[in-house]
Amino acid sequence: MFLILDFTQSFRLALIHNGKLVNKELKIKKNISEILIIEIDKFLKKSRTNIKKIKSIYIITGPGSFTGIRSALTFAKALRLTMNLNIFGLSKFELINSKMELSKIRKTKCIILHFRNNEFFIQSFKGKKSINQPTLVNFDNEKFRYNNATIYICDINLHKKSLENKSFLKIKANFHLIDYNLYELPKIIDNNMIDKIDPKPLYINNYF
Repeated sequence: MFLILDFTQSFRLALIHNGKLVNKELKIKKNISEILIIEIDKFLKKSRTNIKKIKSIYIITGPGSFTGIRSALTFAKALRLTMNLNIFGLSKFELINSKMELSKIRKTKCIILHFRNNEFFIQSFKGKKSINQPTLVNFDNEKFRYNNATIYICDINLHKKSLENKSFLKIKANFHLIDYNLYELPKIIDNNMIDKIDPKPLYINNYF
């Protein structure tokens, strides 16, 4: 049984058991670290299970809310001290790149993740390896360097109005919209051996 925590933009919990996924989005306005244990316990009880049956915890390590991601990792590492379970971590960039790797695309891939308004997190990959550090870009203020030898990929959260941006119009022919499914996370991490020992939050220099 696997517990998945995605606190990058909202607070999403998911449980994989017997090949089925149950998920919930928490509506939290208070400090997440103060009520995280209570909310997870409520979620597990509703799913008719308990924390002792969890074998592994999988965490989306970013980009997004640094506080949310840190809270998820702190919770998981505290459990590891008292229980015999594993903690695995993967960024959204790595998750989406791993999905695209299945299509065997040889070109450089620039992954674009919507943050807010017309701001986007971006990172590029060649094969399974990143070729630059992730950054936060505002397409209203910065010139986007289009390269027709690059495949541009965006998550499903891309707002339609953003597609009207002139920078995006330039990459329309080389643009792919993709979603990431939390159900796929354990398999992708197992296949790529990513951050299996001590996952850390994805830090983006110009985000703060």
